[in-house]
Amino acid sequence: MQIAIAALTVFAGVVIVLTLGASGEGTFRYYADVSSFATAPASELAQAARVHGFVTAGTIARDLGAGHVDFQIADKSGAHALPVRYLGIDTPDMFKDGAEVVVEGHFESGTFLAERVMAKCPSKYEAKTGAKT
Repeated sequence: MQIAIAALTVFAGVVIVLTLGASGEGTFRYYADVSSFATAPASELAQAARVHGFVTAGTIARDLGAGHVDFQIADKSGAHALPVRYLGIDTPDMFKDGAEVVVEGHFESGTFLAERVMAKCPSKYEAKTGAKT
């Protein structure tokens, strides 16, 4: 009898986890680039998202008193740009003008409110074109 109760409890727990995970609440797509995000339907903009782009030079503004960092990211061509407000002040070491970043959060009132900023580390270990490895 105890084994049956334990098995039923485990089964119920698995069902609950799978049900909550499948609801889509709080889940993210892998990421969209700035141009894909800018042209997405309004219904998708309201959802949690990750957006990939490059920090536009001269747009980083830290407001230590308010506890946020404002900046803009753009796609590689610079054709589409997205204003971002990072809701924190601790940015990654690699965060600077031109840095490749992925921001995680949601879009609201014309600004992407990022809860997380991830900067891609440029590889120092890639072989140069034509170099022997």
